[in-house]
Amino acid sequence: MPSKNLVQGEKGLLCPKCSHLNPGNLKQCEYCNSQLFVKCKKCGAKMQRVISKCPECRHRMHKSPFGKLKRRMFRRSKKVTIGQVAILVIVAYGAFKVITIAAGKL
Repeated sequence: MPSKNLVQGEKGLLCPKCSHLNPGNLKQCEYCNSQLFVKCKKCGAKMQRVISKCPECRHRMHKSPFGKLKRRMFRRSKKVTIGQVAILVIVAYGAFKVITIAAGKL
């Protein structure tokens, strides 16, 4: 079933993994066998893998690249991690430098 919103117009579907141009009637890439379509986890609509938001329910299809880092750095634990301390030290040092530079210009 060809999609209305083809990435390369009516020529075919562009594979998000290897950038191979596939005919519009395929479900997998001819070159790398990667899936070209996915289902929305919220509403179940079928769409191209390269689309970032579901056209039906506007649900975000791809995870943020910083999500894993955020989960590791800011867990709901009462313990302070080494990463959190490092971030705090870097931010405090940056703020100190900005304040000393600003005070020097007055």
